[in-house]
Amino acid sequence: MASEAKPLPTPQSDHPRRVGVIDVGSNSIRLVVYDALTRTPLPYFNEKVMVGLGRDLDRTKRLDSERVREALEALERFAELARIMRLEQVDVVATAAVREAQDGREFVREVERRSGLKVRVLSGTEEAELSALGVVSAIPGADGIMGDIGGSSVELVELVRGVPREQVTLPLGPFRLAELSAQDAKAARRIVDGRFESLDWLPRGKGRHLYLAGGNWRALARLHMEQTDYPIRVIHHYRLALKDALALAGLVARLSTASLKRLRGVARERRDALPLAALVLERLLRVVEPEAAIFSAYGLREGVLYKHWDASVRARDPLIDACITIAEIYGQAPEFGFALHDWMSPLFESEHEEERRLRLAACLLCDLAWREHPDYRAEHAYLRVLRLPVVGIDHPGRVFLALAAAARYAGGGSYKHESLRLLDEERRMRARGVGLAVRLGDNLAGKSPDALRHTAIRRDGGRLILKFKAGAPPLLGESVRRRLEALAELLQLEAVVEEGPRAGSAKVSGRARA
Repeated sequence: MASEAKPLPTPQSDHPRRVGVIDVGSNSIRLVVYDALTRTPLPYFNEKVMVGLGRDLDRTKRLDSERVREALEALERFAELARIMRLEQVDVVATAAVREAQDGREFVREVERRSGLKVRVLSGTEEAELSALGVVSAIPGADGIMGDIGGSSVELVELVRGVPREQVTLPLGPFRLAELSAQDAKAARRIVDGRFESLDWLPRGKGRHLYLAGGNWRALARLHMEQTDYPIRVIHHYRLALKDALALAGLVARLSTASLKRLRGVARERRDALPLAALVLERLLRVVEPEAAIFSAYGLREGVLYKHWDASVRARDPLIDACITIAEIYGQAPEFGFALHDWMSPLFESEHEEERRLRLAACLLCDLAWREHPDYRAEHAYLRVLRLPVVGIDHPGRVFLALAAAARYAGGGSYKHESLRLLDEERRMRARGVGLAVRLGDNLAGKSPDALRHTAIRRDGGRLILKFKAGAPPLLGESVRRRLEALAELLQLEAVVEEGPRAGSAKVSGRARA
């Protein structure tokens, strides 16, 4: 039985001006400028300064004067960049270090005096909520426990099908934990365990997912990718089964800075903090016992943007919304992608909702590589789609879309890439089928939704039938027949053309032609 269809989103045509978020964290200060305040904001400019405002805070209770100087310089630069770029709005948020320092308010006043920026110091609850909303904006329906690690704090939130519930901020960031434990690993473990054991809702994440945000935990994902030669170097939605996540966190927690220097994939500025960040993760995994850990590229900054969206924007599908934007950037009409999806739907009546969603995305990206050299379009399409800066999709989904895009250009030919190992044979065949249906429909209608509506395609027993409706323009040609044959062969059907209700049917060979 086919799953119940949900209403499809409609193309959006609004293009607001660029917006920025400045995150004054305990470890880094970062400016991210987004292309627009849309459902799928793309980073247009991204600069990070590793200042370390949270270092020594637990001992001194104050911000280090030299680090304050570096922070003020960075923020003055960011304010000037915001003016140069004529940003429509700039949100400046400060987290644990500024919130907890005795001279935090003094620091904020000086930032505002020098830069003209308005700084919002987040409470622990606000920081946790914004981090969770950032994750939800990229992984709608996220269900389990969200964790975000900064330099001084760790935010934990229970997510129930995308809705934040229980939440807490704990002083367990690497800077703070190093001070509290006097750099002793056993003491650090006791401190972390004591904090986690007091949260009786954490075990509710058992068998669900643990969503991980924050630079140090993302660094662990990057390290694992590097060490295992993982074929997709995209952090977002990188998934580790519980046993693999435990092995990774346990190993890194025991490594020295010198050992980390010898490993590929560890950024220099992360080496000191990474073992303690890994220790916190390892203890969290043991308490929560999730099915898997899923890393998120979205976090607090995207949560800040999420707060600006109205309900209608939040309800949009981030993947489909991004594909609409990408289609427009490449000079394609999204309306044809929607029409193409509806036209081929009779071929995929048994698909479930996620398969239907990926098929729509593939249709919206139906001609992404049209500007490339014809001999390399399949290759360029595969790699470009695989690496698109989109969210709302896991890694097997990326491979599915990439393979569909390659099949759209390669026809019945196969395409090889190491990432294909993330898909089983059934999903590979489905992706190729979607790609060949896109290839047929695009060629048949010349990218015109109106022309496509003069035809219909369906399965009937062992036949694949392309029907031209009464009064249809003369769209049937040799190239259309070849593409119909290629699709029929993949589906193991006999290709048939029906030219009008009284024209009878004309069989064509189901064998693919060169």
